Amino acid sequence: MRDLGIAMYTACVDFMIRAAALAGATYRDANAFLFFVLWPVVTVVLLGVVAWQAVVLRRLERRR
Repeated sequence: MRDLGIAMYTACVDFMIRAAALAGATYRDANAFLFFVLWPVVTVVLLGVVAWQAVVLRRLERRR
């Protein structure tokens, strides 16, 4: 199990290094973008989806 975790970590770091190189940035910049911009945006969008689903479910329950 430990080897799988190390392999996944290595693959993710390799992906980030290659993505940063394609964008003309450093690994540090790409990592900061991921954790300070992309992750919060995805979290807010997913919270919006959950709220929208709750509204839709309430409307469906009222129709019954």
